[in-house]
Amino acid sequence: MIRVEFTKKADLFHSVVVTGHAEYAEYGSDIVCAAVSSQVISVENSLQSLLNVNVNTQVNEAEGGYLKLTLPLLHNAVQQEQAQLLMQHLHLALTVIAESYPEYVSVNG
Repeated sequence: MIRVEFTKKADLFHSVVVTGHAEYAEYGSDIVCAAVSSQVISVENSLQSLLNVNVNTQVNEAEGGYLKLTLPLLHNAVQQEQAQLLMQHLHLALTVIAESYPEYVSVNG
């Protein structure tokens, strides 16, 4: 199962940790894993490339199954608002996936 844990500080999204494997299908054919991965990587890329937010990204390169994105403290109000909107999008998208595949994905936070 993929477990997603969002953390907030002062009601603002601060980080997201994604762990585990969906095991919906064989490696390379797992649509649940692909959906989760696509959403997380897309938001990470948007934060960095579109908003110039230096996201701290930690992954388990050897085994996979672990990714953590942490937002830095943002002093620019517009940048903060846009970063939060992207994180809200990620939370919503992963929640919808979890609702469709509850035995393969769980979202907390």
